Amino acid sequence: MLTKRMCATFFAAASLLCAGGLVALPGVASASASGSVPLPGGPMIRAATQGNSSIPTVSLNWSGYAATAAKKFTYVHSTFVQPALTCPGIKNQWTSNWVGLDGFNNGTVEQDGTFAHCGGPTSTKPVYQAWYEMYPAGSVNVFRVHPGDVIDTAVKYAGGTFTLTVSDLTTGKTASHSATCATCQRASAEWIIERPALCNNALTKCFITRLANFGTTTMGGTQAQVAGGKVKGIAGFTNYPIDMVNPLASGGFISLDTVSALSGKTFTATWDRTGTTVPISLGPAS
Repeated sequence: MLTKRMCATFFAAASLLCAGGLVALPGVASASASGSVPLPGGPMIRAATQGNSSIPTVSLNWSGYAATAAKKFTYVHSTFVQPALTCPGIKNQWTSNWVGLDGFNNGTVEQDGTFAHCGGPTSTKPVYQAWYEMYPAGSVNVFRVHPGDVIDTAVKYAGGTFTLTVSDLTTGKTASHSATCATCQRASAEWIIERPALCNNALTKCFITRLANFGTTTMGGTQAQVAGGKVKGIAGFTNYPIDMVNPLASGGFISLDTVSALSGKTFTATWDRTGTTVPISLGPAS
């Protein structure tokens, strides 16, 4: 279940889509009434367990893998095929594939990937988009993608600068962004399937989305590097499989997708269920 403490800190930790009007919030992308602009990245929101402790690999918004190491990370990479959504006409269904540094155990994330959601007036039209983000700064949409496209994602750090590159190897489109970040710790690397959150402009009705039916998605070439080290697969680091869960009204959780064991530098996530939206009480912005 969500605790009051989690709700109080959610605004600082979660990625939000603000729909139903414009809202001036640091690091949050505004949207028109159509609700068509996502902010798909952000730190992992841990699912609280009994006794107000938390299990690092159970999350309300992430699934996939995270890696940690004694030295700071300088590189993370993956290639995946953009999964096709099944959109049955239920509102607020989203999913996002991305790679990044940080966010597993701190409040910044340097990340890029794609998102998909069930759009249109009847929530039956899949929409696919590539993006990058230096969270808590807002995400930047860079080009449309299509189901079946081969997507290559990477984040590099060198000489004090992060370079975020997302490429569609099928169409030849690519976008690269460089930025500095004095507070980014480079403490972890991640390969993630995520569901974001939506919020109205008054921050009075906010919730984590349902997980869109993506079928299966396989992230391959899952590699990372630390300062002075060699490029290695996830298994070459201390790694954590992450389960995305949905709270149950009766207490406890239910998994929304199943993440496979690692097979070399590859793992597969299989959609299990959409779940419900999860209300979040944010309170007034400071």
